[in-house]
Amino acid sequence: MGLRAYLLVSACDEVEQGEFVRILRDLEEMPGVDFVDPVIGSSDMVIMIDAPVTVQDVANKVAAKKWCKELQVLRIVSMFERHHASKKELLTAMVHSGV
Repeated sequence: MGLRAYLLVSACDEVEQGEFVRILRDLEEMPGVDFVDPVIGSSDMVIMIDAPVTVQDVANKVAAKKWCKELQVLRIVSMFERHHASKKELLTAMVHSGV
């Protein structure tokens, strides 16, 4: 397993249904892409990235597509990493506040 992230992607309004299906299939074949799901909401699709080296390379390739209107990267972190960072910030704040 490499570095993982979700990409929230919005397609340009001009993309028709047939082209959208082709885009989804093409993305599924892209190296580093684990799965692609179309969604309803503020984004048109969610892409799960499992990249061996860097998530940003895959995100840049998707963002460079002419049909891509907007892309947001949500990096996945383990609970330990998230807890560790929060604990570190809390300890730093306590030291500076004299607690």
